[in-house]
Amino acid sequence: MLKASVSIPHVAVLLPLSLKGHLDVFEGILDYVRLHGPWQLYRMEGRPGEQKLVDLKRWGCTGLIVGDCTPPEAKLFCHTKMPIVVLEPSPAMRKPSHPLAKKPSLRVDSRAIGVLAARFFLERHYTRFAFVGESHGLYWSQEREAGFLKTLASAGNTCAIYPAPKTHEQSDWATEHLHMQRWLKALVKPVALFAAMDGRARQVLDACMSAGISVPQEIAVLGVDDDPFICNATFPTLSSIQTNGKKAGYLLAEHLNQLMNGQRAKRWDTQIEPLRVTERRSTDATAIADPKVAKALEYIWQEAGQHAVTVSDVVKQFSSSRRFAEIHFKSIVGRTIMEEIRRVKLDRVCSLLAETNLSIGEITWQCGFKRESHLAYLFQKHFAMSMSAYRIASRHG
Repeated sequence: MLKASVSIPHVAVLLPLSLKGHLDVFEGILDYVRLHGPWQLYRMEGRPGEQKLVDLKRWGCTGLIVGDCTPPEAKLFCHTKMPIVVLEPSPAMRKPSHPLAKKPSLRVDSRAIGVLAARFFLERHYTRFAFVGESHGLYWSQEREAGFLKTLASAGNTCAIYPAPKTHEQSDWATEHLHMQRWLKALVKPVALFAAMDGRARQVLDACMSAGISVPQEIAVLGVDDDPFICNATFPTLSSIQTNGKKAGYLLAEHLNQLMNGQRAKRWDTQIEPLRVTERRSTDATAIADPKVAKALEYIWQEAGQHAVTVSDVVKQFSSSRRFAEIHFKSIVGRTIMEEIRRVKLDRVCSLLAETNLSIGEITWQCGFKRESHLAYLFQKHFAMSMSAYRIASRHG
C-alpha cells in the first residue's frame, strides 16, 4: 500500500494509437511503468465520446509524452512548464523556430530500416529491386527509401522507384490500383520489392493478385511495422520489419521520469534501430537460379528455425553426393550449408529472446539445439554478448 506522502506522477500521452508503431511505443511506456511506477496515465486518442484533458495543470499533470503537433499546440504544451519528451519529431519540429525543437526527443531510425531491407534481399541473392513509398511522400518514407537505395548502390545495384501518386490517386485506391498494376507488370522479374509501411505493402499484394503476378516467385514483398492485423490478413502473408517501438516507449518513459525527478534537461536526441525481419510467405523465395540450391535454401528457411535440421537433411534436396552438394551450395550462396542452418537458427533464437519470456532452456529446445551450453557458446561467439544481455538490450536498451 502506498504511503500518502508518495507523489504519483500524472503523465499525459498525446499520441494517436491507431498506428501499430505508436501502439508498440505505448506498450513500452507501460513496461516502464510496471517496473518503476505507479503512474497515472491519460491517453488522448480522439476516440468518439472521449473527454479531452484541456486543463493539464488542473488534472495535476507532471509530464507529457507528445508526438507530431502544430506550433500553436506546441506553445500550449511549453507554457505548462512541465517536463516534455517528444516521439518522432518531424523535420518541421526539429527546426530551431519550433517551440519543441530543444525538447528531448526520440526517433525510429528510418534510414536503418531501409538498410535492413536491402541487406535482407541481398542475402537472398536478388539483383533486381523496387521501392514503393508512402502515398503522400512523408519524410520517414523518404528516409527509408534513401537507406534502401544507398545500400543497394554500395553493392552495385539499382532500384525501380514507383512514381508518386497523383493528387486524385492519393485519396482513391480504386484509381491508383490500376496504375500500380501496370507498373508492377512492367518490372523485370524476379524482383525484390520494399514498401515503406505495411499498409502500402498490402496494396502492392492486392495489385499483384489483380494483375496475376505470383508472390513471392515473381515479386518478393517486404513491409514495415510488423502489424499482425495487416501481415496475417494478406495473401500471401506479409513479411515485415519490426521497428522496436517497445524499446522506444521504454526509453521515452525512462527519460521523462528522470526529468520529473528533477534531473536537469539535457540535449537528448536519440534514434532506435529496427529489430529484425519477421519472415512470412511474401518473401519465402530466393532469386538463385539454380533450382537445387534454391530448393535447399527454402528448406533451411522453413525448417531450421524450429527443428533439428542437419546437413544430411539438406543434402537430400540435391539428390547427389554430400561432397558435391556442399561445394555447390557454398559456391553459389557464399556460406556452407552448416553456416546457413546456424544463421537461421540464431535468428530464431533472437526473435524468441526479444518477443517472449521463454526460458533459455525452452528456447534451446524450440530452436533445435541439443544443449543449452552449446547454444550459449555459439550465441556469444556470433553476437559478442550473452543471450540474457541480448534480451535486455532488445527490449530496454
